Amino acid sequence: MSASFERLIDGIIDSLQSHIVPNSNDDFVRGQVFSAIYALNGLKLAADWKAGPLLEQVRLQDDTFAAVERLAGGMAHPESPATPRIHSDVSDVAAIEALRDDGDRRLGQLLLWASGEGARAVDRAAANEIERLLRRAICDQLKIELATTPKSMLQQIAGGDGGAAQG
Repeated sequence: MSASFERLIDGIIDSLQSHIVPNSNDDFVRGQVFSAIYALNGLKLAADWKAGPLLEQVRLQDDTFAAVERLAGGMAHPESPATPRIHSDVSDVAAIEALRDDGDRRLGQLLLWASGEGARAVDRAAANEIERLLRRAICDQLKIELATTPKSMLQQIAGGDGGAAQG
């Protein structure tokens, strides 16, 4: 998605939220406005919902794998992929999604290892640090996922929260 298209959609949404919603006392009109905001957010996400956030998640995973390798030193641990896993502007969303999903699986395996007795018996401090790193990375991935998932239109209408309509 181009930056100008994103700015256009964001501008329309901002106008609806700042000018129409606060000045409307009619629940039907407010519902229609939230409907339009929801549709615009859906359009924006459909234009670039996958490649950008997926690439961001893969890069985050790659940084985490590299940090685990540094922290683990010579400890035996589940295999981490060679990083970076994406070397150029990959546009095949299915391939990026497969990399992200494989990264999720590997992060889970590393977390199980780091939180287990085997890793702690070798180097408790390193295992604790790796576990914290992995948990933080998983939370950061969830934040990316939540930021690109629009809130339910009914949730927005029921809450009357114009700011929530931005997803």
